[in-house]
Amino acid sequence: MKPYCTQNNGNCKTCSLVNYNRDCHNNSLHGGKRPGAGAKKQAPADARRRMFLLTDTERDKVSEYIKQLRGTPQ
Repeated sequence: MKPYCTQNNGNCKTCSLVNYNRDCHNNSLHGGKRPGAGAKKQAPADARRRMFLLTDTERDKVSEYIKQLRGTPQ
């Protein structure tokens, strides 16, 4: 029960608004925004997706080179 409920003696389960998934203040009873929700940004803002066909050896070398460019530890 919400502290601000004014209909049906505070019994929200019998309120007609519950049929529409709303409370007395027209707030949704389900869902909504949550902190930390949504996709996380992983690539730099100016990065674009590109596709190359590489052998495993070439991929390892390219990966090492990218780590050197970005300054990340190997």
